[in-house]
Amino acid sequence: MRLVLAISALVLVLAAPAGAAAAGPANRALPTVVGLARVGEQITGSSGTWSGSGTVSYSFQWNRCDTSGNGCAVITGAVLPTYRLTAADVGKTVGLTVTAKDSNGTASASASLVGPIAPASSLASIGRPAISGSVRVGSTLTVSIGIWTSAPSTETYAWMRCNAIARACTAISGAAAPTYVVGASDVAHTLVARVQATAGPSTQATLSLATPVVVAGSASPTPPTTTTTTTTTPAPPPGPSAGTRPAVTGMAKAGQRLTGSAPATVTGAVAYQWYRCDTAGSHCSSIHGAVAARYVLVTKDVGQTIGLTVRVTPTGGTATPSYASLVGPVAAASAADASSVQPAVTGTPMQGKTLTASAGTWGQATPTAVAYAWWRCNANGRICAPIAGAASATYVPVAADVGHALAALVTATFGATTQTALSVATDPIQAPPVLAATTSPTVTGTPKVGRRLTGATGVWTGTAPISYHYQWYRCDSTGAHCASVHGATAATYRIASADAGKSVGLTVTATDGNGMKQPAYASLVGPVAAAPATLVSTVQPKLTGSPVQGQTLTVVAGTWSSTPAATAYTWERCNANGRICTTIAGATSASYAVTAADVGHALVALVTVHAGSSTAAALSSASAAVKS
Repeated sequence: MRLVLAISALVLVLAAPAGAAAAGPANRALPTVVGLARVGEQITGSSGTWSGSGTVSYSFQWNRCDTSGNGCAVITGAVLPTYRLTAADVGKTVGLTVTAKDSNGTASASASLVGPIAPASSLASIGRPAISGSVRVGSTLTVSIGIWTSAPSTETYAWMRCNAIARACTAISGAAAPTYVVGASDVAHTLVARVQATAGPSTQATLSLATPVVVAGSASPTPPTTTTTTTTTPAPPPGPSAGTRPAVTGMAKAGQRLTGSAPATVTGAVAYQWYRCDTAGSHCSSIHGAVAARYVLVTKDVGQTIGLTVRVTPTGGTATPSYASLVGPVAAASAADASSVQPAVTGTPMQGKTLTASAGTWGQATPTAVAYAWWRCNANGRICAPIAGAASATYVPVAADVGHALAALVTATFGATTQTALSVATDPIQAPPVLAATTSPTVTGTPKVGRRLTGATGVWTGTAPISYHYQWYRCDSTGAHCASVHGATAATYRIASADAGKSVGLTVTATDGNGMKQPAYASLVGPVAAAPATLVSTVQPKLTGSPVQGQTLTVVAGTWSSTPAATAYTWERCNANGRICTTIAGATSASYAVTAADVGHALVALVTVHAGSSTAAALSSASAAVKS
């Protein structure tokens, strides 16, 4: 009987939850995933930040889930920090679980889901939407649209309530705006927003980064620090900055001393932890006892890279980690030479902008030859992989680099010997400013045969220089069946007799310094009056009000060659570009209440006036696409 009780007690001890002393490492900053969420692209995960007893090691496991983070299944063999998306991932979300192990046990943490994954060559998310605001009951959260491979013309939103690790999400009824007020039902859950973007004929959705767990009554703790790609343009992605990262100086050679310093821009209590990593900055383990600003390299470091994490805790605040660039690979004590000042990278960390690596400074001699190999790392400058073909001193970042830090591995030759050194890592690469018309093109002039119309490009964002191409179109009176007018590619257009009774459209196509192209559309002008007409529109009617479901739009009748005695109105629903319009039944007053049926459509009003015996009509300027 005593034996049975003893065995039972032992079973209870083994099955009981681990206490604080045997809980394994503690997660201080969640794992992150960056990369383009599209088939064929590689996404990269980081381990996050952990504290533990002795050496901390990490293992990775990628999972495939449905669009809401349910039904997750392990992806067989996907156990590296990087994962290349396959056709099986289309329409699914992909998750990463990192398991950390120290001398007391193991613990796991999960990154926010990535996806739904887009098919190859389609519209896709480059930088996930991010949620701002305090995660407490009664607070308002706001989600950004993120960064996409093409600038979205419209977007819709749906908020979701998930479990504490941002899985098993369910839609929140009625939460379909960019903002959301946190409710009591959200306590102990995380929140994500599903952002669906449309660009041209393509529509794709992506999940935002998840919030921390919602708390009741008071502000939530400061969320774990994460590094992600940016969600607004042209602001840089959040994450370490070359100007605010800790610095490490010293010769990368066994027996020599490295010295770390906290970022100069922060104040507070400073804590240091040195790490030993492989040559790619992966599989980093904390070096036991290496918690001072200085660290003397040992034989065990030879061939490895050394990382430094600095945590600064402001008075009354929460510790924030920042990451120095990797130093190494460390040379043996017997090596003829070693890097004494890390190679530097100069240039703007942005897709399409040229970066240049220097050779660095070496301890004893000037290299007789220098070779370069560029590496793509996570946003913290860790978990790096060579970029195929990038083997010169300069490198132009591509879309796959967005959200990643880049470093150059410099190989110096000294006679018959060589030695390598990683450069200081760049900031996370930014997506270029989105090429988009922030103000649509416009057309001015009198829509009458023989008169001249003048187009303006509108206002654009993008990478300079931006050039513009004009193309005028002849459409029917509803803006359908448009055909390009041969040779009409200047900013001005003289209206021909063939345009009488038709509407005229202008498309401006912008091309930026990165070679990106994007069209934008002026509001239709017309119907065009015949040359003998005496009653014509001289200033196009315009709309006032917000194109939002439930709001009211009002048309201002514009200016006419004669003062109208009577005015009538007909509202039309068009596609998002203000083309292919159809009459809205019963909408015949100067004002119109926007309905759910209008969401995603532009609206115009056809204004018909009477003066004496003459009648004429003119389309108003188009609204932006209606939002819910």
